[in-house]
Parts: sequence; structure tokens; C-alpha cells
Amino acid sequence: MSEATLRSRSRDRQIHTVEFKVADSPTERRDAFRLVYDQYLAAGLAPPNRHRVRVTPFHLLPTTHVFVAYERGRIVATMSLVGDGPLGLPMESVYREEVMRRRMEGLRISEVSCLADRLHDRHNFLSIFCGLSRVLAQFARRQGYHQLLVVCHPKHSAFYRRYLGFEMIGSIAQCPHVQNKPAVPLCLDFDYVDHHPPACYQRFFGDWLPDEQLRPSRMGPLERSVLRRMVDRTFECPPERFVPEVDVADCGEPVGTLVSV
Repeated sequence: MSEATLRSRSRDRQIHTVEFKVADSPTERRDAFRLVYDQYLAAGLAPPNRHRVRVTPFHLLPTTHVFVAYERGRIVATMSLVGDGPLGLPMESVYREEVMRRRMEGLRISEVSCLADRLHDRHNFLSIFCGLSRVLAQFARRQGYHQLLVVCHPKHSAFYRRYLGFEMIGSIAQCPHVQNKPAVPLCLDFDYVDHHPPACYQRFFGDWLPDEQLRPSRMGPLERSVLRRMVDRTFECPPERFVPEVDVADCGEPVGTLVSV
């Protein structure tokens, strides 16, 4: 047996030990926010803060869920799904027209946000990224969303488009949520990929996960109260059109590897 085959089998065994899930406790969510903070700070995508977590105003809303990958008792990757709600979507601070157009078409939309990992092996990263994305994508479909939106660095857009089936829906712009680094908006339309399957389709939707793995988990009032004091005050919210639909006091201070905003 070749050395390459042995390495491949070793990676496969390692991936099978990873648990992918919706974060369902304050501890899991806090660990996810710490991982995002550490990775964004190291990459120059966010300034330091005394709480050492990256919490956005959207995380305090019931339309947002956090997803985590666990390996050997620690979170190795995370991403958040922000459902369109009282504050709209994070990307609207830059791509308002692209989002509004979809609302006017009657589409239920959501945005993938706060993607971070602590993986160093490229092959392990891809397997874990896809495993976690599978849970998020199936969760989004179960929640009735028609499209997933994401804002990523332009150098990652080819992967999103060729392997995951996203399409580019706007031009490159500076994103204030990641220290004005360049960003590009992408969209995954579930109906379209059902009829035009991308490379990842069978891996993501060939088999459906059990209901208990896709069960929503929302913050309680005490957790929201604690996290409200940790909201990133440099984060820009979308226009105030959305604010009257929610108690602003519950949204924190207004502030908006592969990473997303």
C-alpha cells in the first residue's frame, strides 16, 4: 500500500470522528464566537476587542443560527446562517439592491456569515468545510429558504461557483465588516441547483440528515442579555428600514482559509 493511500485513509478516519451540528448551548455558541474572533483577528479582518469574541447584532436575533464542527472535544470550524429578518442581512450595507431585488420577487433568503476554522491541512479543511456546509444547507432548506447568499473574498469565488453551484450577483467592493477588504456577493438558488446539479450536489443533498440534527436552537433571554454587551460596535447594520420591526434594545449596539462576513 502506498504512502499516499495510507495518508488518505488516515484522513478519512479522522473526518469520521468529526461531529457537525447546530450549536445548541451558550457554551457552544461562545466557543464559536471566540474561534471567529481569533481567526479574523489573525487574518487582519477585524480589530481586537476586550471580550475576544466576534458577536454581531444579527447573532442576537431568532432568525440566526450557529453551526459548529467538533473534533476531539473542541470546535474546529464554524459558520452562521442569518435568515432575513428584522435587521435584514449583513451584506446589505454593501449590496442592498441585490438583496432587495430578491425580496421583491418573493424569495425567502438567508446569508452565510462568520465562517472560520482552525484547520491547517488542506484536505481536512475541505472535508470538514463540506460536512459543515451540508448541515447548514439542509437546515436552510428545511426552514423554507429559497436562496443562500454569501459575501466572500474574490479569490475564493471560483470555488463557490464551480464546486458549490453559487453564481456571482454583483461586483467587487470593499466590505466594511472585514476591515474594507475586497468582497464579492454570491447566490445559491436551491431550485436551480436541483435542476443543474453542481459538483457537490450529491454530497450535500444525496442523503437527508435526521430531523434531530437539523433542529433549530435559539438563545434564551439571559444569553442574549450577556452577549448584547459583547456586540462588535464597529459592525455596520443595514439601513434603518428594518429596525422598527424589532425591539432595538434586543439588537445590541448598531455596529454590519474561506471566510465570509
